[in-house]
Amino acid sequence: MKTLLPVLTLAVSSLAIAADAPAPSPLDRLAVFAGTWKSESETFATPYSEAGSSSYTLVNQCWKTGAFFVCNQSVDGASRSMLVFTYKDGDTYNEAAIPAAGGHANNGTVVIDAGVWTFPGTSHKYGQVTYFRTVNIYSGNDNLDYREEYSEDQQTWTLMAKGHETRIRQ
Repeated sequence: MKTLLPVLTLAVSSLAIAADAPAPSPLDRLAVFAGTWKSESETFATPYSEAGSSSYTLVNQCWKTGAFFVCNQSVDGASRSMLVFTYKDGDTYNEAAIPAAGGHANNGTVVIDAGVWTFPGTSHKYGQVTYFRTVNIYSGNDNLDYREEYSEDQQTWTLMAKGHETRIRQ
């Protein structure tokens, strides 16, 4: 019986430590966004985009603090924007993108359904509403394919750009 007492004490101590661990936050789902990514993209000629291709390194330096998940986003070494995410409800998060060059922040949402992140948006011009979305599809934690699209009816989407990002492990 003497040998069993230390084992029981250890088991009870482990349970107590586990009970003190903080509950997971909905913001924890955003952690996959952080890191350094090599991006290859192709853009198509549309009324909202010009044809071309690009390759760059994207760095998301992110941290969670209080009710916020914050990222300093750099492209090829130059800080471009500060992204601030907050949890809304269900699978929806609010996002504010503050440009490093100044100007107004862009506010939007992101809806996360497993490994598919959709950033919807709209533009109102001359009485016409145009819908936009960026869709990131993660395959594991180190690869994602993305596409940028627009639509006038939210049924038929026209591809403006597509690309692939691969995490660079250091």
